[in-house]
Amino acid sequence: MYVKDDIYRAFKGVIKGKHDIVFISGNLASLGPHGFSTKDELLGCMIEILFELCGPKTTLMTSTFTLNLANTDIPFDPDRTESMHGAIANHFLKIPGRVRSFHPFTSFTCIGDKAEYVCKNNSRHSYGLDSPYDRMLSFENPLTISVGMPPNLTCSLIHHIEFVMHVPYRYVKEFYHPVVKGGKIQRENFYMHVIYHEIYNSIKRNRNVRFFKAFEEKYPIYVSYLGRGKVFSYETKKFFQVAVDVMRKDIYAWLDEPPEQRPYRR
Repeated sequence: MYVKDDIYRAFKGVIKGKHDIVFISGNLASLGPHGFSTKDELLGCMIEILFELCGPKTTLMTSTFTLNLANTDIPFDPDRTESMHGAIANHFLKIPGRVRSFHPFTSFTCIGDKAEYVCKNNSRHSYGLDSPYDRMLSFENPLTISVGMPPNLTCSLIHHIEFVMHVPYRYVKEFYHPVVKGGKIQRENFYMHVIYHEIYNSIKRNRNVRFFKAFEEKYPIYVSYLGRGKVFSYETKKFFQVAVDVMRKDIYAWLDEPPEQRPYRR
Protein backbone atom coordinates (compact mmCIF):
# COMPACT_ATOMS: atom_id res chain seq x y z
CA MET A 1 0.00 0.00 0.00
CA TYR A 2 1.25 3.47 -0.82
CA VAL A 3 1.33 6.22 1.82
CA LYS A 4 2.12 9.94 2.07
CA ASP A 5 5.89 9.57 1.58
CA ASP A 6 5.28 7.55 -1.60
CA ILE A 7 2.97 10.26 -2.97
CA TYR A 8 5.55 12.93 -2.19
CA ARG A 9 8.31 11.02 -4.00
CA ALA A 10 6.08 10.31 -7.01
CA PHE A 11 4.90 13.91 -7.40
CA LYS A 12 8.40 15.28 -6.85
CA GLY A 13 9.56 13.05 -9.68
CA VAL A 14 7.14 14.62 -12.16
CA ILE A 15 7.14 18.24 -10.97
CA LYS A 16 10.17 20.15 -12.17
CA GLY A 17 10.25 23.58 -10.57
CA LYS A 18 7.37 25.89 -9.68
CA HIS A 19 4.15 26.04 -11.67
CA ASP A 20 1.55 28.77 -11.49
CA ILE A 21 -1.30 26.39 -12.41
CA VAL A 22 -1.53 22.59 -12.35
CA PHE A 23 -4.27 20.59 -14.04
CA ILE A 24 -4.76 17.15 -12.47
CA SER A 25 -6.99 14.24 -13.48
CA GLY A 26 -6.87 10.46 -13.68
CA ASN A 27 -8.03 7.24 -12.06
CA LEU A 28 -7.03 6.38 -8.50
CA ALA A 29 -8.15 2.76 -8.90
CA SER A 30 -5.19 2.15 -11.21
CA LEU A 31 -2.81 2.80 -8.30
CA GLY A 32 -4.15 -0.07 -6.18
CA PRO A 33 -4.58 -0.07 -2.39
CA HIS A 34 -3.48 2.87 -0.24
CA GLY A 35 -2.86 3.49 3.44
CA PHE A 36 -5.53 6.14 3.97
CA SER A 37 -8.88 5.64 5.65
CA THR A 38 -10.85 7.26 2.79
CA LYS A 39 -10.32 8.51 -0.77
CA ASP A 40 -10.97 12.03 0.44
CA GLU A 41 -8.14 11.71 2.96
CA LEU A 42 -5.89 10.41 0.19
CA LEU A 43 -6.82 13.24 -2.16
CA GLY A 44 -6.43 15.83 0.57
CA CYS A 45 -2.88 14.56 1.03
CA MET A 46 -2.20 14.78 -2.71
CA ILE A 47 -3.44 18.38 -2.85
CA GLU A 48 -1.36 19.34 0.19
CA ILE A 49 1.75 17.89 -1.49
CA LEU A 50 1.02 19.66 -4.77
CA PHE A 51 0.87 23.01 -3.02
CA GLU A 52 4.07 22.19 -1.13
CA LEU A 53 5.98 21.27 -4.30
CA CYS A 54 4.56 23.94 -6.63
CA GLY A 55 4.27 26.81 -4.19
CA PRO A 56 1.46 28.36 -2.13
CA LYS A 57 0.45 30.67 -5.00
CA THR A 58 -0.23 27.71 -7.28
CA THR A 59 -3.75 27.18 -8.61
CA LEU A 60 -4.99 23.60 -8.94
CA MET A 61 -7.55 22.75 -11.61
CA THR A 62 -9.55 19.73 -12.72
CA SER A 63 -12.48 18.93 -15.00
CA THR A 64 -15.83 18.39 -13.25
CA PHE A 65 -17.86 17.43 -16.32
CA THR A 66 -21.52 16.42 -16.25
CA LEU A 67 -22.05 15.41 -19.87
CA ASN A 68 -24.73 13.02 -18.63
CA LEU A 69 -27.02 16.06 -18.21
CA ALA A 70 -26.96 16.92 -21.93
CA ASN A 71 -30.33 16.48 -23.67
CA THR A 72 -32.12 16.05 -20.33
CA ASP A 73 -34.23 18.34 -18.15
CA ILE A 74 -32.07 17.74 -15.07
CA PRO A 75 -30.97 21.12 -13.69
CA PHE A 76 -27.29 21.86 -13.23
CA ASP A 77 -26.50 23.26 -9.80
CA PRO A 78 -22.83 24.33 -9.55
CA ASP A 79 -23.00 23.99 -5.77
CA ARG A 80 -24.52 20.50 -5.64
CA THR A 81 -24.31 18.62 -8.95
CA GLU A 82 -21.73 15.82 -8.73
CA SER A 83 -19.25 15.24 -11.54
CA MET A 84 -19.18 12.14 -13.72
CA HIS A 85 -15.36 12.32 -13.65
CA GLY A 86 -14.86 10.36 -10.46
CA ALA A 87 -13.03 10.79 -7.17
CA ILE A 88 -10.59 13.58 -8.04
CA ALA A 89 -13.30 15.79 -9.55
CA ASN A 90 -15.76 15.23 -6.72
CA HIS A 91 -13.13 15.82 -4.06
CA PHE A 92 -12.41 19.23 -5.61
CA LEU A 93 -16.13 20.02 -5.37
CA LYS A 94 -16.05 19.39 -1.60
CA ILE A 95 -13.21 21.83 -0.90
CA PRO A 96 -14.28 25.11 0.77
CA GLY A 97 -13.62 28.11 -1.45
CA ARG A 98 -13.36 26.13 -4.67
CA VAL A 99 -14.61 27.88 -7.80
CA ARG A 100 -16.58 25.96 -10.44
CA SER A 101 -17.17 27.33 -13.91
CA PHE A 102 -20.80 27.80 -14.91
CA HIS A 103 -21.45 25.32 -17.69
CA PRO A 104 -23.98 22.49 -17.24
CA PHE A 105 -21.95 19.90 -19.18
CA THR A 106 -18.26 20.90 -19.22
CA SER A 107 -17.50 22.69 -15.97
CA PHE A 108 -14.01 23.01 -14.51
CA THR A 109 -13.14 23.59 -10.87
CA CYS A 110 -10.15 25.41 -9.38
CA ILE A 111 -8.71 25.94 -5.93
CA GLY A 112 -5.99 28.38 -5.08
CA ASP A 113 -4.78 31.87 -5.83
CA LYS A 114 -6.20 32.37 -9.35
CA ALA A 115 -9.29 30.17 -9.09
CA GLU A 116 -11.73 33.01 -9.77
CA TYR A 117 -9.75 34.25 -12.77
CA VAL A 118 -9.83 30.78 -14.39
CA CYS A 119 -13.39 29.70 -13.55
CA LYS A 120 -15.56 32.81 -13.22
CA ASN A 121 -17.30 34.90 -15.91
CA ASN A 122 -16.33 32.46 -18.65
CA SER A 123 -17.75 32.10 -22.13
CA ARG A 124 -20.91 30.00 -22.50
CA HIS A 125 -18.91 27.75 -24.86
CA SER A 126 -17.17 24.63 -23.57
CA TYR A 127 -13.91 25.66 -25.18
CA GLY A 128 -12.35 28.59 -27.00
CA LEU A 129 -11.89 32.23 -26.03
CA ASP A 130 -12.49 32.94 -22.32
CA SER A 131 -13.09 29.29 -21.50
CA PRO A 132 -11.27 27.86 -18.45
CA TYR A 133 -8.75 26.16 -20.73
CA ASP A 134 -8.08 29.42 -22.58
CA ARG A 135 -7.39 31.16 -19.27
CA MET A 136 -5.23 28.28 -18.04
CA LEU A 137 -3.06 28.66 -21.13
CA SER A 138 -2.59 32.36 -20.39
CA PHE A 139 -0.32 31.43 -17.47
CA GLU A 140 3.41 31.31 -18.04
CA ASN A 141 4.08 27.74 -16.96
CA PRO A 142 1.02 25.45 -16.69
CA LEU A 143 1.55 21.78 -15.91
CA THR A 144 -0.72 18.79 -16.50
CA ILE A 145 -0.59 15.73 -14.23
CA SER A 146 -2.28 12.43 -15.07
CA VAL A 147 -2.66 10.05 -12.14
CA GLY A 148 -2.88 6.34 -12.87
CA MET A 149 -3.60 6.72 -16.60
CA PRO A 150 -1.42 7.47 -19.65
CA PRO A 151 -1.75 11.16 -20.51
CA ASN A 152 -3.24 10.55 -23.95
CA LEU A 153 -6.30 9.04 -22.22
CA THR A 154 -6.93 12.01 -19.91
CA CYS A 155 -6.23 14.90 -22.27
CA SER A 156 -9.49 16.82 -22.73
CA LEU A 157 -7.38 19.85 -23.71
CA ILE A 158 -7.40 18.38 -27.21
CA HIS A 159 -11.07 19.40 -27.56
CA HIS A 160 -10.12 23.01 -26.86
CA ILE A 161 -7.53 22.66 -29.63
CA GLU A 162 -10.15 21.20 -31.98
CA PHE A 163 -12.30 24.26 -31.30
CA VAL A 164 -9.45 26.70 -31.84
CA MET A 165 -8.46 24.98 -35.09
CA HIS A 166 -12.08 24.76 -36.37
CA VAL A 167 -12.08 21.06 -37.17
CA PRO A 168 -14.73 20.38 -39.84
CA TYR A 169 -16.25 17.26 -38.26
CA ARG A 170 -17.63 19.27 -35.30
CA TYR A 171 -20.11 22.12 -35.13
CA VAL A 172 -21.41 24.40 -32.37
CA LYS A 173 -24.69 23.20 -30.90
CA GLU A 174 -26.92 25.35 -28.70
CA PHE A 175 -28.47 23.83 -25.57
CA TYR A 176 -31.30 25.56 -23.69
CA HIS A 177 -30.73 23.90 -20.34
CA PRO A 178 -32.12 24.38 -16.80
CA VAL A 179 -29.62 25.68 -14.25
CA VAL A 180 -29.83 26.75 -10.62
CA LYS A 181 -29.02 30.41 -10.19
CA GLY A 182 -29.70 32.44 -7.05
CA GLY A 183 -31.60 29.50 -5.61
CA LYS A 184 -34.03 29.38 -8.55
CA ILE A 185 -34.22 27.14 -11.63
CA GLN A 186 -34.14 28.91 -14.97
CA ARG A 187 -33.23 27.97 -18.52
CA GLU A 188 -30.26 29.52 -20.27
CA ASN A 189 -28.31 28.98 -23.49
CA PHE A 190 -25.00 27.10 -23.49
CA TYR A 191 -22.87 25.82 -26.35
CA MET A 192 -20.83 22.70 -27.11
CA HIS A 193 -18.60 21.69 -29.99
CA VAL A 194 -20.15 18.37 -31.05
CA ILE A 195 -19.52 15.78 -33.76
CA TYR A 196 -22.00 15.62 -36.64
CA HIS A 197 -24.63 13.01 -35.82
CA GLU A 198 -24.32 11.37 -39.24
CA ILE A 199 -20.69 10.35 -38.62
CA TYR A 200 -20.58 10.01 -34.82
CA ASN A 201 -20.56 6.19 -34.81
CA SER A 202 -18.42 5.67 -37.91
CA ILE A 203 -15.37 7.84 -37.23
CA LYS A 204 -12.33 6.20 -35.63
CA ARG A 205 -10.73 8.17 -32.82
CA ASN A 206 -7.01 7.54 -32.25
CA ARG A 207 -6.97 8.46 -28.54
CA ASN A 208 -4.55 11.36 -29.06
CA VAL A 209 -1.68 9.03 -29.99
CA ARG A 210 -0.44 11.22 -32.85
CA PHE A 211 -0.34 14.36 -30.73
CA PHE A 212 1.65 12.74 -27.93
CA LYS A 213 4.03 11.05 -30.34
CA ALA A 214 4.82 14.45 -31.88
CA PHE A 215 5.15 15.99 -28.42
CA GLU A 216 7.61 13.36 -27.18
CA GLU A 217 9.81 13.97 -30.21
CA LYS A 218 10.46 17.46 -28.78
CA TYR A 219 9.74 17.41 -25.06
CA PRO A 220 9.73 14.90 -22.18
CA ILE A 221 6.80 13.34 -20.41
CA TYR A 222 7.87 12.77 -16.82
CA VAL A 223 6.87 9.48 -15.19
CA SER A 224 6.97 8.22 -11.58
CA TYR A 225 5.72 5.00 -10.03
CA LEU A 226 3.06 5.17 -7.32
CA GLY A 227 1.49 2.08 -5.81
CA ARG A 228 0.71 -0.33 -8.62
CA GLY A 229 0.53 2.42 -11.23
CA LYS A 230 2.20 5.54 -12.52
CA VAL A 231 1.92 9.31 -12.40
CA PHE A 232 2.67 11.35 -15.54
CA SER A 233 3.25 15.05 -16.19
CA TYR A 234 3.92 17.32 -19.16
CA GLU A 235 4.15 21.03 -19.82
CA THR A 236 0.70 22.07 -20.97
CA LYS A 237 1.52 25.11 -23.09
CA LYS A 238 4.21 23.23 -25.01
CA PHE A 239 1.75 20.41 -25.67
CA PHE A 240 -0.81 22.93 -26.91
CA GLN A 241 1.72 24.42 -29.34
CA VAL A 242 2.78 21.00 -30.67
CA ALA A 243 -0.83 19.82 -31.06
CA VAL A 244 -1.80 22.99 -32.92
CA ASP A 245 1.13 22.43 -35.30
CA VAL A 246 0.09 18.78 -35.85
CA MET A 247 -3.48 19.83 -36.58
CA ARG A 248 -2.33 22.66 -38.84
CA LYS A 249 -0.66 20.03 -41.03
CA ASP A 250 -3.54 17.56 -40.77
CA ILE A 251 -6.90 18.87 -39.59
CA TYR A 252 -8.04 15.24 -39.08
CA ALA A 253 -5.17 14.36 -36.70
CA TRP A 254 -7.60 13.45 -33.89
CA LEU A 255 -8.91 10.62 -36.11
CA ASP A 256 -7.25 7.52 -37.53
CA GLU A 257 -8.33 8.68 -40.97
CA PRO A 258 -10.61 11.33 -42.47
CA PRO A 259 -14.33 10.44 -42.38
CA GLU A 260 -15.74 8.73 -45.45
CA GLN A 261 -18.96 10.68 -45.01
CA ARG A 262 -18.66 14.44 -44.74
CA PRO A 263 -22.06 15.98 -44.00
CA TYR A 264 -20.40 19.36 -43.58
CA ARG A 265 -19.68 19.49 -47.33
CA ARG A 266 -22.82 21.40 -48.24
